[in-house]
Amino acid sequence: MEDKLRYDGLHFVDINNFAYAGIGAAIDQWRGRPGVWGQGEGAYSERYASHLGQYAIQRSIMFSVQAIDHEDARFFRSTRTSYQARLGDAFLHTIWRHDDTGGMMPAYSEFFGDYGAAALSRMWWPQRFQRGPSIFTAGSDTILIDAGINVLHEFAPDLKRWAHFRHRVR
Repeated sequence: MEDKLRYDGLHFVDINNFAYAGIGAAIDQWRGRPGVWGQGEGAYSERYASHLGQYAIQRSIMFSVQAIDHEDARFFRSTRTSYQARLGDAFLHTIWRHDDTGGMMPAYSEFFGDYGAAALSRMWWPQRFQRGPSIFTAGSDTILIDAGINVLHEFAPDLKRWAHFRHRVR
């Protein structure tokens, strides 16, 4: 339990999350979502703050659910060797997690956190974004982003070894 609490605490303030919020804000700025926020530096700042707020809500919900259902949200790299199997495991880990006993269970915290944060964070968006389809899209986008982050976690050590090897060969 202490390891999970430490993981969640560190993950909450991980610098990568501030970068991901910046990327999300940039995508929203490029798409002009929401349009009433306009463009420019001030609008980007508003979108960035919105992404940080959504993330804080998401992590708060996820931690609460994990404490109740004994879910372990830490990422565990695949023990399989083929790239396809490892890729599949990384995607599967987004919706299927370890529990406190080492078994597997549905990732309830992912669903409650992603869709709950989408719903609550839309409260400060224009009213037309506070409806079901927009909330569903935002929650689903977050699940897909989390799946991509899992793929990065799975293959980052391989990429680092490859880059280091290429650097030494030259």
